[in-house]
Amino acid sequence: MMTENKKNQEFKIRKIKRDIERGCDNAEKYFWLFVVFFVAGLLLWHGMHAIFSADIDSWKANPELNNLIYMWNILMYAIPYTLYALAAGFLVTFFSVPNVRINIREYHDIPAETPYAPGEQIKGGQ
Repeated sequence: MMTENKKNQEFKIRKIKRDIERGCDNAEKYFWLFVVFFVAGLLLWHGMHAIFSADIDSWKANPELNNLIYMWNILMYAIPYTLYALAAGFLVTFFSVPNVRINIREYHDIPAETPYAPGEQIKGGQ
C-alpha cells in the first residue's frame, strides 16, 4: 500500500503542499519571534530611559550613588541593543528559511523527491 501511494501523483502533490505549508509555518514562527524581541527592546528602551530621567537628579545629589548612574547608563543601552540584535537575527532567519531549501535543490541538482533523512532513500539495496 505504501509503495502505491508513493507512485500516486495526488500523494506527491499533497506531500509537496504539506512541506511548503510546514516551511511557511516555521518561517512565521521566526517572524513572531522578531516582533516579540523588537517590541521588548522598544519597551525596555523607553522604560529605562524614563526611569533614568526621573531618578538622575536624586542620584546626582548623593555621591554614593555615582556607581548606580554608570551601571544604569550602561544597562539602559546594552539590554535593548541585545534584544534588537536578537530580533534582527530572527528577521534574517525569517527571510532566509524558505529560500534555503530552494537554493539547496537548485544549486546542488537534488531532485525534489529526495528525502532529507540520511539513508531514507536507500531501501532494498538500491
